[in-house]
Amino acid sequence: MDTDWIRPGVRATLIWVDGDREFPSGRRCYEVAGPALEERPPSPFFVVAPLAQSEFAGRLYRGQVTLDNLRRFLGECRIVRGGLSEGCDVLVAAEEAPLLPLLDEWAGDEGGALVPYRDEIEAFLSDDHALHVTANAHLAAQRFPEHFGSTWVCEACGEPEDAANFLWTVHRGSTIQVRLAIENVGGAWTCWLHPFQIVKAEASMPASTP
Repeated sequence: MDTDWIRPGVRATLIWVDGDREFPSGRRCYEVAGPALEERPPSPFFVVAPLAQSEFAGRLYRGQVTLDNLRRFLGECRIVRGGLSEGCDVLVAAEEAPLLPLLDEWAGDEGGALVPYRDEIEAFLSDDHALHVTANAHLAAQRFPEHFGSTWVCEACGEPEDAANFLWTVHRGSTIQVRLAIENVGGAWTCWLHPFQIVKAEASMPASTP
């Protein structure tokens, strides 16, 4: 799979699509069904999800998504580098690939910045961007070898569908990989793909053989 056009750490806007067509050149365009975007996102990367899978969002907000559910959903998605039309209702792809195989491929990469948890702000701070994660959610990432779930809900908003973060983490050696972060703001998701690694607490590391 040729994916030289994308690297770990990109931030991609998730869009729901209900149709697509292919140009003679081989490029594809997708009909955007949601969310309603007022302007083009700054990133040229998009996670394209079939509208038929949109019930995943409701289950995510209700805390009903297991790791298997997550992988099945990601298996239906594609990662696209492209551009939206002026009305944000059509996405024209320049490059694209299945999303889950790409994330699995990146799982073998030991690179990525090692980012400490900032207790005073309950967040990871990477490239001046704060990814809010509560102390309990950070503890869950440390405790479980692989974990996915909600890490923060905006107190002012009150509901996950209004503003919330979700994290997929996997222990790897002496660190914890963040394989996917989803930042939801009013139904618009920004997906951070393999953004960084987390420092693993000593208590969560396997004991060494004397």
